[in-house]
Amino acid sequence: MDGSASAASYLDSNLVLSKAASSAIDRSQMRVNFTAYATASLAVGLSALIGWFVQDWLVEGLPVVAFLPAIVVAAALGGSRAGLFAAALSVAIARPLFLNSPSLQAFGPRIAGSLLFLLLASLAIVTAVALLKIAIERVAVEAQKERSLIESAPNGIIVVGRAGKMLAANSSAERLFGYRREELLGRSVEMLVPKRASVTHKVVREAFQRSPETRPMGAGRDLRARRKDGDEFPVEIGLNPLEWSNEPAVLATITDITERKQHEERQRILARELEHGVGNFFALILAIIRRTLTTGRSISEAEQILTGRVQSLAKVHAVASEAMFQKVSMDKLLETDIAGFRDQIEAKGLDVSLSAKAAQAFALVINELVTNAVKHGALSTPSGRVLIDKRVEDIEGEKFITFEWKERGGPPVTAASRKGFGSFIIEEWPKQFDGRTTITYPPSGLSYQLHLPLASVTDNAGVDSA
Repeated sequence: MDGSASAASYLDSNLVLSKAASSAIDRSQMRVNFTAYATASLAVGLSALIGWFVQDWLVEGLPVVAFLPAIVVAAALGGSRAGLFAAALSVAIARPLFLNSPSLQAFGPRIAGSLLFLLLASLAIVTAVALLKIAIERVAVEAQKERSLIESAPNGIIVVGRAGKMLAANSSAERLFGYRREELLGRSVEMLVPKRASVTHKVVREAFQRSPETRPMGAGRDLRARRKDGDEFPVEIGLNPLEWSNEPAVLATITDITERKQHEERQRILARELEHGVGNFFALILAIIRRTLTTGRSISEAEQILTGRVQSLAKVHAVASEAMFQKVSMDKLLETDIAGFRDQIEAKGLDVSLSAKAAQAFALVINELVTNAVKHGALSTPSGRVLIDKRVEDIEGEKFITFEWKERGGPPVTAASRKGFGSFIIEEWPKQFDGRTTITYPPSGLSYQLHLPLASVTDNAGVDSA
């Protein structure tokens, strides 16, 4: 019972609300109708007054045309019904006001003709105004659709006129360039172009406007745009000629491709890294083979040593791959990388758990140092030695991991006359962690020192004593 009562109460309240809303709409419509009819009456009255004043200077019966402007006004402002109301009122007033002279009374057809003319002219005016309003509304709807499509587009859109002034811009363009819309409209589009390219852009824009066609802008070239704060960013721009407010214009669609460019740059670095890594891998294999197949070893002994060293090298790559997904011990990276040269490399100091990203970078650095030592340094001769030390130091109030690689007993070394990708790895790669590197070439052999901020490479991982 309670549920039924509640439902009934709910329905009753909704019914009351519906009636109230309907009543409010009816009152609003009545106000609109009253205003329209009042306007029509006022216009007809004013026309009648004007006709009455000028009738002495016009042919008898002609003053009825004074009502036609009133009908136009009534139909334009109040709609067809108000226009018809004004026509009926005009016909009713015209007979006693302008068609009452004795000469017209003698010619009844002239009175009928004047009234018929007024009536037909009124109907034609009301119909023409109604059709004109429909056409205007359709044009307005289409323009609104066009503007809504532009406004809702995810890419920045700017409409540029023939003089290079911006006629329209959507909210995406505001966000993209950092300007408010009123700061863009009426301004030259060159304000969105880097200053060094503004003159060239103007020449290209004017050439496009002379023979416009739908096409991408600057195909095959790197295009850059400029934000309000002066920051530049890479873009792709599509150009489409169109009519805007009865003026030839160009709709430019601007896409920020910063992320794509960054991805492409990462792909290029990865490709170079892969190419370099493969070269290093084969160089290490070749060096291991040469070092293993020395005079005095039997085939079986050389096979055993070579197999062990190649397996150690495989472990290095396995650990480097593992570092892509989880934290890895610095000692583990070192052990796997120098496993083939344990008799020549001495490592001491603290062990640190590196983050996945830092472990990958560190593995590349170690692999590069080992490869260089095998090719040109201490590991290229049986008597050469490498000393590795790892420690944590306070530098300018911040904790740093210090990694040292010192070569001894190898051939004389000198600084490279040109730097390749290997130099980029051991010198530039650590900078992504705000690291610092120092490379010296004393007579005793190459010395490499690396300082890495503890917080940036460990993700707060622990530090253990070795």
